[in-house]
Amino acid sequence: MKKFFYRAFAFLLLFCMMSGLTVVLAEETYPDLSGHWAEQTLRAAISATLLKGDGSGIHPDSAVTGAEVVELLCRVLAPQKLSDLSAVSDISKSDWFYDAAAKAVAMGLITPSNGRLDLKAPIIRSKAFSLLAEAFQLVRAEQDTSVLNAYSDGSNLYGQYRLAAAALVQQGYVTGYGGALHINDNMTRAEFMTILYRIAANYPAAGEAVIMTGGTVLSGNDRIVNMTSDSALYFNGSATSVQLQNVSLPTAVIRSVNLQSLSFSGCRIDRLVLAAAGGDVTYNADATNTIAALAVGTGSGMVTLASRLSQVEVTGSHRTVIISAPVETLLISGSNNTIIISPGAAVSTVKIGAAGTGNTITQNGAVSALTLYGSETVISGSGSIQALTDNAVGSSVSLSAQDATINETFGLNTVSLALAAPAELPSYQSLGASVAIDAPDNALSCRGVWYVDDTYVSSSAVTLGKTATLSLNKAIPAPAELPVTVTVTFVLSCTTSDGIYVERRADRTVTLLNTTKFDAKEVLSLVKTGYKGNYTLEWAQTHDYDDALKVAWVDAKGYSSKTEYLIWVSIAYQRVNIFTGSAGNWTLSKSYIVGTGASGNDTPIGVFKVIGRNPKGWTTDKYTVKPVVNFINSAYAFHSRLYYPGTTTVEDKRIGFPVSHGCVRMYDEDVAWIYDNIPTGTTVVVY
Repeated sequence: MKKFFYRAFAFLLLFCMMSGLTVVLAEETYPDLSGHWAEQTLRAAISATLLKGDGSGIHPDSAVTGAEVVELLCRVLAPQKLSDLSAVSDISKSDWFYDAAAKAVAMGLITPSNGRLDLKAPIIRSKAFSLLAEAFQLVRAEQDTSVLNAYSDGSNLYGQYRLAAAALVQQGYVTGYGGALHINDNMTRAEFMTILYRIAANYPAAGEAVIMTGGTVLSGNDRIVNMTSDSALYFNGSATSVQLQNVSLPTAVIRSVNLQSLSFSGCRIDRLVLAAAGGDVTYNADATNTIAALAVGTGSGMVTLASRLSQVEVTGSHRTVIISAPVETLLISGSNNTIIISPGAAVSTVKIGAAGTGNTITQNGAVSALTLYGSETVISGSGSIQALTDNAVGSSVSLSAQDATINETFGLNTVSLALAAPAELPSYQSLGASVAIDAPDNALSCRGVWYVDDTYVSSSAVTLGKTATLSLNKAIPAPAELPVTVTVTFVLSCTTSDGIYVERRADRTVTLLNTTKFDAKEVLSLVKTGYKGNYTLEWAQTHDYDDALKVAWVDAKGYSSKTEYLIWVSIAYQRVNIFTGSAGNWTLSKSYIVGTGASGNDTPIGVFKVIGRNPKGWTTDKYTVKPVVNFINSAYAFHSRLYYPGTTTVEDKRIGFPVSHGCVRMYDEDVAWIYDNIPTGTTVVVY
């Protein structure tokens, strides 16, 4: 049952009338929504002014960019403070999303990496999951990640991405498809809005909505009275004062920019998350309230817990939490927090999870059981600890315990990783890296996963003590602006015998440099002729030289052309590469899969030029090809695949490997482009 009691029924009527008007306008303005699988959600987002088109439509199946996601989440969360982005190299104040990015950084939603935000490109699903989970504080201190086992790519996630995906799956917001989460795929606008609306379907100003279902994001201050719902309630950044009276909720999340007051009376809340961007707050509720779990999430400001609580979670980082009342269970998964247990306060169980590193606990009260998994934990104070289990690396415990167990060999504690990667890399070269794993032979089965800029690349099984070195070879698309740095990461993970997920990671930054910083010999050594593949189209579709290397090679060779075009027929990877520009300054504009001459009928190697063309092509009693664009003599040409004589019905569809009598076979639309656009006299390189 979901009931929201607010101010006036008259507003409901007005709201419905306005919503109806908005839908009519949307139908006229956005024709690409009609019949779309996410039409209802997208129209709701338009009505709520969360989503806007560009005049030609909403483009629901287009990839959503990081900038668009940040802008959308800022519209929802209403942050106010702006961070200084002057040190961020890939954004300027003229960018339409500049303010949203500055606000998102200030609230901890995004963080620059290597001086960049990388918001202009499409966002992959794993990163979108992470942003949504952070925005709505969905990750629990003891997040169940076993739900990812149902997906073929679930084990390829690590760190915050693993926790975020698990939270979204566990709470029913993400289901995946085809047995996978497709973590590396670009997320579409429709997909993002669908997940957003599963989390929160309603966006009223405080005091305005009447009866709603689904999660709700409230704007402004409000006093919520006599409300029962089985959906979450989120207070966005505009709320400075929160008052709840006789409220029953599964989840309440407070994301205020500056929380000044917080009061509860007669409330029953399964999970209360304090994630204000600023403002010191004291939780001091009377016995009429039942808060099953209170979480201190992302944000700043001191949090004082002055009333009895069953469970406290610290999921945020760099938080200061003072516990001055009894707590049954304290779970810490965030990092670099300062936790103070005041004199007279008793905590039955304290557990610092494996993800929580660098936390400091000043224990001046009484703790019954303290378990450490997170590294670099510091425990001090004047209080008492009855039972201590220390499984952490680099921990420091200055308090004595009546019963202490130190597990120095727990999990991956004795494992070290040495990651080797170049400090600088020509933009045309693939990134090569290796990691040496030094571990005892304890037969623990692990998984090693490579990432570049937090995007999954590859993985393999690792048996500790037996697998010494793993390697990475990854082509990195050259950014528009160079130099730029990328981060290569190796993560080793496993689940211990008692069900604890642990991971160890190593990172290196690599600077991609312009090709002009390297001599021609290095470039020329990387390109060889001679077919490399296995005579399948599938091989050609997944193998090729890097685009930057192609440009570097034709420039290094010094090729010129009498026209603004240059064509390179690559025998090795069965490609026609088309460049525009001039000698020493070529730009790759198109690359087509082709089929060159089969063994014994090889396409001649050399430098030639386009000498003529024929729209009717060639017809024999066995086949027709058309059009043809000759480039050596009248016997060699770019042309279509083989048609049945006198028709345009393909008789021999083979392409992507050496298959022809010496000519260069192409798909119809590709050879048509060459016929229509490449002038006579254009240089053609076959190599």
